[in-house]
Amino acid sequence: MGVALLAQTPVVQAPERTLPPHVADKLSASDRVLFGKLMRVGLEAAWSAVTAEGYPLCFINELTPLNGDRRLVGRARTARYLPNRKDLREKIYAAGPQLNYRTAEEAQAGDVLVIDAGGETRSTVSGAMVTTRFLMKGGAGILVDGCMRDVPDLAAMPASFYLRCGHASSVSPLMMSVDYQVPVRIGGVTVVPGDILVGERHGVLVIPAAIVDKVIDKALEHDEQEQFQRKLLLSGEPIYGVYPNLNEANKKKFEEWKKKK
Repeated sequence: MGVALLAQTPVVQAPERTLPPHVADKLSASDRVLFGKLMRVGLEAAWSAVTAEGYPLCFINELTPLNGDRRLVGRARTARYLPNRKDLREKIYAAGPQLNYRTAEEAQAGDVLVIDAGGETRSTVSGAMVTTRFLMKGGAGILVDGCMRDVPDLAAMPASFYLRCGHASSVSPLMMSVDYQVPVRIGGVTVVPGDILVGERHGVLVIPAAIVDKVIDKALEHDEQEQFQRKLLLSGEPIYGVYPNLNEANKKKFEEWKKKK
C-alpha cells in the first residue's frame, strides 16, 4: 500500500513578545510606548542601525542567559566591582551601603542592572534576596560580567538574567563594589548609564539613548520589508530578486502589499 507525502509550506513566524506585567504596570506612559516598540523590533535590524550610526562594538554575546525564551528590554543602571583589597574596601563601605543594595533600592521601572565584575567566576555580586527588591521596583533584568548566586531562584523570576555562570559564594571573599552609575565594560562592550538594552538568547544589543528613536524607525522599516521578502520565499520565489534587495517588479509588489496591510 502506497503512502502519499503531502508537501507542507514551513511556517516562519516571530514569537509574540510582551513586557512583564511587573515592569509594564510601573512604567511611565512614554516608556510604555518606547519599550513596546523595542519588544517588536528585530534584533538584527536594530544592530544594523546602531552600527550604521558609528557604534560597531554594541553587541554583548559572552554571557549566558538564564531565560532564553524571553526578550529583555530596559534601561541600563550600572555598577563596577574590583578584586577585594582590605584598606580600600573598608574606606568605601564605611561611606555607605554596598552597591548591590543601593542599585536595587534606587532602581526605576524598566531598569536593567549592568554589573562589571571583570569576568570573575569565583565570587558573586548578588543573589535572590536583593533581586527580589529590585523586581518589586519594576526591574527588568540583570547583566553581570561575573557570577550570581541562587541561580534556580533567579531562573524562576519574571525577569531576564545574563551572567558568566553561577556560584554559591557571597561577594565578600574576593570582590568589592567601587563605582555606581559610571561607564562599564561588559563582554568587550562599553555600557553607559541610560543606554537602552535589547536582549535575546544569543546576546544583548546596547543602544545609546540619543539614537534609540532613529534605530527603532530604521529597524521596523527593515523588518517590514523582510516580512514581505519571507512571504515571497515561502511562496516558492527564487532568492534572486527577492533577497537581499528587491528587484523593480518586487518593489512594486511590496508597495502594493503595504497599502493592503
